[in-house]
Amino acid sequence: MVDVRIEAKEGFNVGMQNNKFVILNTELSEDLILEGLAREFVSKVQNIRKTIGLEISDRIDLTYSGDELTNKAFDKFKEYIMSETLAVNYSEKDCGEVNDINGHDVKIEVKKN
Repeated sequence: MVDVRIEAKEGFNVGMQNNKFVILNTELSEDLILEGLAREFVSKVQNIRKTIGLEISDRIDLTYSGDELTNKAFDKFKEYIMSETLAVNYSEKDCGEVNDINGHDVKIEVKKN
């Protein structure tokens, strides 16, 4: 009888079932981190839209202000963010309420266009 135990190295995760296993690389690249920030930003904006009573099809003016990393993410994924949130105008400006975006404080303001 053989007892096989698989242990993952740092930066990897391993799962095993029925003598089959999967190894995942769990290290986050800068691109993945930026994409995660952009996706969380979209989620926060959608929640703000809901809170202020906007309809699903309403177009918005979206302004934000964050730190260097969040601003980099929001610039890189600008088209994605505008498309998902139906933003007609999208700009960086110090205004709005502070929201937590994956541990970063970001000011977000949403207005109906």
